[in-house]
Amino acid sequence: MWLGYDVVLALLFMATAADIPFRWGVSPLAWAVIYAAATLRFLSVWPGFFRLLARNWVYLLYPAVCLVSLLWSAARGATLVGGIQIAMTICLACYLGWRFAPRQLLILAFVTLMIGTTGSILNFSLGLFGGANFSAVGGLTGIYANKNTLGHTALMLMLLATTLLLMPAGAAPRPTRWLAPAAIVMGAVAVVMSRSMTSVVLMPLYLGLLMLLNRRRLPGWMRHLAVVAAVLTLALAPLALSLAGIDPMAALLDATGKDATLTGRTDLWAIAAGEIARVPMTGHGFGAFWAAPQFESQRFEVLRAGATSASFHNVIADVAVGTGLPGLVAILALIVTTLRRVARNWRMDGGPLAAGLLVSVLLPLNLALAEPYLYRQHEFMLSWLVMLGISLAPRRPKPPQRGQERP
Repeated sequence: MWLGYDVVLALLFMATAADIPFRWGVSPLAWAVIYAAATLRFLSVWPGFFRLLARNWVYLLYPAVCLVSLLWSAARGATLVGGIQIAMTICLACYLGWRFAPRQLLILAFVTLMIGTTGSILNFSLGLFGGANFSAVGGLTGIYANKNTLGHTALMLMLLATTLLLMPAGAAPRPTRWLAPAAIVMGAVAVVMSRSMTSVVLMPLYLGLLMLLNRRRLPGWMRHLAVVAAVLTLALAPLALSLAGIDPMAALLDATGKDATLTGRTDLWAIAAGEIARVPMTGHGFGAFWAAPQFESQRFEVLRAGATSASFHNVIADVAVGTGLPGLVAILALIVTTLRRVARNWRMDGGPLAAGLLVSVLLPLNLALAEPYLYRQHEFMLSWLVMLGISLAPRRPKPPQRGQERP
């Protein structure tokens, strides 16, 4: 009973955190259902779950700082609501990491992101959900709120699908291995059509890194061909571009609808630096900058700089403006803990699954430097780091299967 309950809870949580229900306007209802279902599950295994949180207290530091910032927040209502939401997000991610093994989490994430990418492609090609939506620069948004979400989730899907293909036969369910090639193709199409600069640039880099980490799983001829292709590309590409009179950075920026400020990101970071300088130790309070009336003029400057969401598009800037130095220390502790655990797992195992998990953690860290990730409530990338970190914790006791505390 509880296994099916937890699988449905995990899929609903991942899908809603990945913004899949956005197009239908049911995200608030979905979160209400998730909160109720998660609370029931927490209570059913509370003693064991409490011990899990105590052992992994480092993951609770950031939500604790967000809640404590209520004491000095410039918008206490927003900080209280946001603090409770991020605490619930982290607790649920901890529970799912406790409940499922890393391989199971990868499969659940693959299924979730496959739904989102497939829905976006079908909506574009067949108009199943009201027809395709495009951003101001022509990037496909799919069923998501913006083009970057489609590009980032599609790229993550490609990494997970490639990992499933590289895993030994029997290590992953056959249906997921059958779907993996289609997922890679659809993911690549979605990344290109989204015109998300970060996704377009990182796609070959991260797929190449994944292949490099799994080089022993590849046939010899494929490894040699990859080395020759890489050498020729590095040697001849600069010469070819020079002869053609092409500035690669300018061409990339033009193809993705960007400019030299990365769609105003450098301007956003300058505004954030000014706010951080005002209150470097405490910040304005979690989420307060985006809600307090006294920051209306600064928020107008943020909009002029090109922001389309309540974010400075950089995890360091967003955390520092919200919760200051304590928040930076807390989120860094969370990131380092998960990185250490996935790296240890890869050193000890070295297999395709371990390599895929490592790359799937590195990608959100890379994206968070230019996108609104790893600091907000109800967010897939942050939840993914927490789930994997808990699941890979040393000597991870399994939760009760029948809702009963083990003797």
